[in-house]
Amino acid sequence: MKAVENAFLSYGEKAAPVKVEVFLNLTCPYCASFFEMAETVLADYINNGQVEYIVKHYDKPREMLLNGTLVNLFLDYDNPTRVREIMRELFETQEQWDQLTNQDIKRMLAEKYQLQEEPKNTEISLEITAKAIQRNVKMVPTVFINNAEYQYPKEITAEELHAEVKGCLSLPD
Repeated sequence: MKAVENAFLSYGEKAAPVKVEVFLNLTCPYCASFFEMAETVLADYINNGQVEYIVKHYDKPREMLLNGTLVNLFLDYDNPTRVREIMRELFETQEQWDQLTNQDIKRMLAEKYQLQEEPKNTEISLEITAKAIQRNVKMVPTVFINNAEYQYPKEITAEELHAEVKGCLSLPD
């Protein structure tokens, strides 16, 4: 399988035969549900080198997603393991911080996570947005499994995600 472009937040082996890519935003409730599901379903596959899980924060220009875009500016893409932990916690506490003001979110990121605005994240955001436009991603989360597209929550459940990965690996049920 060909390497995935813009894999700034990549988990697992780059040479893994199955690529699971998700375009998401930290303020989207469906993205929170998908992220939690993927963390559970994909864990063993990632650890066994069978799946590369690529998270692409899509700074989609939609009012309800703007706070996620703000948070994305502060994520340290040079430390993807820590970003994954922070994303997990932010998704779990989404209802608590999503309605904060921009200044309160910045303060939370600085005080709780010791994050600061990362100048290169604007360029990363633009690259991911360009790829989302090129691939006609209209909503978050949009999931690609070896380039097959799924819209969560309508088109893929935990059981289906597991079955799709197994199918790509040609594993028996």
